[in-house]
Amino acid sequence: FPSLSALAARDDKVAFSKLFSQAVRQILFFVVPISALILVLRAQIVRVILGAGEFGWEDTEMTLSVLGMLSISLFAQSLIPIFTRAFYAFHNTRTPFYIAFFAELVNISLVLILIGRYEVMGLAVAFSVASIINMSFLFLALRRRVGDLDDSGMIKFALKILIASLLAGTAAQLAKAAIGLQFSPDTFPEVFLWLVISTLLGVATFSFACVFLRIDEFYKLRDAITRKIFRARDQIKEDASEVSGL
Repeated sequence: FPSLSALAARDDKVAFSKLFSQAVRQILFFVVPISALILVLRAQIVRVILGAGEFGWEDTEMTLSVLGMLSISLFAQSLIPIFTRAFYAFHNTRTPFYIAFFAELVNISLVLILIGRYEVMGLAVAFSVASIINMSFLFLALRRRVGDLDDSGMIKFALKILIASLLAGTAAQLAKAAIGLQFSPDTFPEVFLWLVISTLLGVATFSFACVFLRIDEFYKLRDAITRKIFRARDQIKEDASEVSGL
């Protein structure tokens, strides 16, 4: 946020758009594949976290349906804060407020329409739709204020990350189905292992897809992790040398 504010103060729209685009890409890089895995593995997630005691199968079905609906709008929920901060960088608090107010009106209206027939699921649908509307209007308003937000670059990245996430979700689904057919996991350890194996295969597939599609954020993450590992190893060596020198 300080960097965005500094660029906004200098009215450097080109640098502002570049930094903003980088922030959006970093958020989507994590959120979209997580959403895909949550959507595919929502039943296992709910069973691991809540599937005990008086929490029956009907409760599980209702909860996993709500979780799946909320996961669809997770990208919008994650992007709203960065869009809002972009307006704050220009000392504009009115636009995000008005858009949020309108989105909340949509949310309340949809709740009143859907709650009677769909109950809790209606709340999830209303919240997801309102979140996507909020994010979309913020994007359009910000683009009108700043101009090009590296639109082509973000669209290309969004398509790549969507493809990689779909492949990850497909791999997780295949693993889930294969394990379910062979072992029919029922106990907590079995369901937990079911979830872990399916998730790991999904993550591995996502990683390979990122390499194939040449998604820069994957390489940045890999390099950051590598640097931390080597830094920690060097620190351990230094500490060992100091101890041996005593």
